[in-house]
Amino acid sequence: MRVSSPIGELPFEPQRLALKDGGVEISGVMGAWPAHVRIDATDLPALARTVAKPAAALFALTAVIFGLARRARPRHDND
Repeated sequence: MRVSSPIGELPFEPQRLALKDGGVEISGVMGAWPAHVRIDATDLPALARTVAKPAAALFALTAVIFGLARRARPRHDND
């Protein structure tokens, strides 16, 4: 992973994933510095907003593909 910062692009190398204080914590190193990210219940609304548009787009694309595939399938009429 790469992290953008005021001093440039730095690699973030995750080293540990843990449940801590009611949240999830990812510990690792960013460049030469130890770093961690903690996600807890208060972050869920922001995460939901972040994934909502891509999820809706994926759902719409899937619906279009299935619709096109269904129309392209030959129909068998039992007359």
